[in-house]
Order: sequence, then structure tokens, then C-alpha cells
Amino acid sequence: MNIEHVGIYAHDSEALAKWYTDALGLREVRRIDRGEGKPAVVFLQGASGAIVEILPTSAMETERALNSPGFTHLGIAVDNMDEQMVRLAEQGIEVKNIRSTSNGWTIGYFNDPEGNILELVQR
Repeated sequence: MNIEHVGIYAHDSEALAKWYTDALGLREVRRIDRGEGKPAVVFLQGASGAIVEILPTSAMETERALNSPGFTHLGIAVDNMDEQMVRLAEQGIEVKNIRSTSNGWTIGYFNDPEGNILELVQR
């Protein structure tokens, strides 16, 4: 079993999709237009094949409480942490809380423009 995709609600789905494309190198693979004046649902894919689905908050059926159980962060595998940190820094993105774990991984965290937490993981 593999993770196929993760969905992220955004106040501005177009802007967030552009950020994930520019900052992380994901590519758009599908788009669902929801009608005139309504923001699209955008599907982005990374090198592993996993998909990030960006949904406009206007597509939410009910308001989700900020403290409700659910999504906490999105982990992104990288081959070279230092190279990725330089690439992100060139775009004004600061990776924080960088550390080595007890199993030898290197991890660090940053936020997307909507405040979602992203974790870089070098195994």
C-alpha cells in the first residue's frame, strides 16, 4: 500500500498551487474547473508520483475546527538537505528546526504561504 495523494485546503488554491510548483518543483497533472468565478481544484505531482491536491476553502462543505484531529504536516523526501535548503533560501523560504534524528535522518521544517507545515527528510 502506498500514499496516493494528500489534499490541502487553501484560501487561494491557484496561488498555493503556483507556490508548490515554483518552490518545490511539483508539476500540475490535473485541474478540476468548478465553474465561472469559482477557484479550481489543482492536482500537483512530485518525482515519487504522490500527488498534492489543492482545494479551495470554498469547496468545504463544513467549517473544520482548527484543533480538530487530522493533517499535521507533509513530509518531503530529499536526496541532499543542504542543496534543498539553498534552493529554498534563494526563494526566501527559511527551513527551521534542522536536526539529525536518532536513526540518522536529517529533518527540517518550513511553512507554505497558507501556514501548512512541511518537513524535509533526508534518509
